[in-house]
Formats: sequence, structure tokens, C-alpha cells
Amino acid sequence: MSATVNNEHALDGGPGPMGATYGKMMMWFFIVSDALTFSGFIAAYGFSRFKFIETWPIADEVFTHFPFLHGVNAPMYYVALMTFILIFSSVTMVIAVDAGHKLQKTKVAVYMLLTVIGGFMFLGSQAWEWKNFIKGEYGAVETAGGSILQFVKVDKSEKTGYKRVKLEEFAATLPEEREQLTRDKGVWFMEEDHELPQYSVNEVMAGFKSHPEILVRTEFITKKKEK
Repeated sequence: MSATVNNEHALDGGPGPMGATYGKMMMWFFIVSDALTFSGFIAAYGFSRFKFIETWPIADEVFTHFPFLHGVNAPMYYVALMTFILIFSSVTMVIAVDAGHKLQKTKVAVYMLLTVIGGFMFLGSQAWEWKNFIKGEYGAVETAGGSILQFVKVDKSEKTGYKRVKLEEFAATLPEEREQLTRDKGVWFMEEDHELPQYSVNEVMAGFKSHPEILVRTEFITKKKEK
């Protein structure tokens, strides 16, 4: 009596549960682990935002810039563009894979090139976004309680009724000297890991005193400066 042996999946360890191949099982493991990882990130983000809800920045007030459109208020427009680039590059990759199954070499090369271009555009957009949004042109002060104080002035054209003010618009210029901390002059041979800010604390305070229209605003509390 002879038994029939199926060698279809012999090279990848044989058939797995419910007839799944080794490659398909590993793909499902990857998808599940990826889903769990991102679920953990999203849960941590949700807990952090709920904990610091009073000082959490409003996206429409942070992501307002757009490349080559200086001074134009474009809330979330650049974020939407990056999302479109990411989705578009994913679509071109799927089309390239489908063309590869059909042995269409030219089509594979074209769509792979579009995918690479989309990837570089997305990475470049991320770099531009971080460079401009973390630069700190507007300035802010973090209190011991974790609240963020911003410099604003009344502007009824804004949704919040206030408009953020850049430091260069009100900071004073004082005859003071500032020196970068280096290892040979630092305490215990420490040095500053960043460049000196454009304005010192004294210059900001002097400009704040000379501009009574400038206000200090938190997320829920707005009060005029003390005279």
C-alpha cells in the first residue's frame, strides 16, 4: 500500500495550520505584531493627550506653514499634502508589484521610480516640517506646573480672538554680551549642545514691558501683563 506525498510546500517547512504556507504565516505574524505596536503607540498618545489636555497644542495653530508661501495662514494644508504623497506612493508600489507578477518590466521600473520619488518627497517634507515648526520663532515659557505661556495680541480675525506674536516683533535690543558655553569655559567641562538663541530673556522682558498690547496666554487663561 503506497501513500501519496505532496511536496508542494516541502522547501518552506511543509503546510502549516489550515494549509497555510510558511510565508503566509510569517506575513500574518508581521501584520498582527505591527497592529499591536501601533495600537500601543496610539494608546500612549491618547493617554498623554488626556493627561495634558489643558496645555496640549492645537494642530490648526501649529501646522500653519506651507513651503514657499511665507506669511500665508494654511492650517493643516501641508499635513494633508504629505498624507496624499504617502497614499500615492503606496498605490504606485502596489501597481509596481502587480506589474512584476505580469512580467511587465517597463511598468515596474516606472512605478518603482514614482514610489522612490514619493518617498523622498515625504521624507523631505518631514525634515522641512520639523525644521520650521521646532525653530521657535514665536517663543513660549513653560511653567513649573507644565502650562505653556505664549505671547499674543488681540486679533478679531482669528478664530481664537488672538494672534501669536513673533519674538522679533517686540523683543528689545539691549547692549549686553552673550557667550557660547564651551568645554574650556564650562562647569565640569560641559558645553551647550545648541546655538545661542536670537534673543535673551532680558531682551524679551524689556520688549514685553514696552509693548502693552502684548498679552500672555495659556490654553484657558488669558491675562494682560502686570504693570
